[in-house]
Amino acid sequence: MLKAVLFDLDGTLVDTERLYLQANAAASAQLGQPLPAAAFQRLVGTGDLRQNAWLQQQFGAGLEAFIRLSDELVEQQLGSVSALPGATQLLNHLHQRGIQLGLVTVSPSTYVNNIVTQQPWPQFDVTVTGDVGASKPAPDLYQRALSQLALPTPAVVAVEDTPAGVTAANAAGLRCLQVHDLAPASAKATAVLPDLVAVAAWLRNA
Repeated sequence: MLKAVLFDLDGTLVDTERLYLQANAAASAQLGQPLPAAAFQRLVGTGDLRQNAWLQQQFGAGLEAFIRLSDELVEQQLGSVSALPGATQLLNHLHQRGIQLGLVTVSPSTYVNNIVTQQPWPQFDVTVTGDVGASKPAPDLYQRALSQLALPTPAVVAVEDTPAGVTAANAAGLRCLQVHDLAPASAKATAVLPDLVAVAAWLRNA
């Protein structure tokens, strides 16, 4: 029986992945190495950008400056971030059913709080951010969330939008639904679904 659902944030509940792509392109242009937004799509869901070989090849010693500028450009737009279609309805529905809600994201806590406080969402029972463990696809963040919930893994489902997130949830012993958007579909996902409305339908039978 379903007792809790753990959600990723960026690209799963809020439409920020495209914001990051635009910021990456703008940062690269400001640093004199212009690349189109589409070139950065390969970074969606990859975790720590400092460890990304492609980025290191593109920016070399300027990688830290690129990451810092990208983050600054994203931060300037956080006030206009919107929830993805169906997110608010899904969270409210699960809350009303008495199902615990969790947020498991590689993003830092200040960024997460900035976004979550703008949304008309019920309170998350568990929030785990990238401040406290290894980035996805490592299972650390999901393991921490599970330890706080104190529930058996069959009673918990994760919702992600990237293969890295799916891998992290699986490695923690969880079933994981993937909302298929910018990142490729994962063969490891319990189901690959087109949007959160489809996720809600799947969870009704879980």
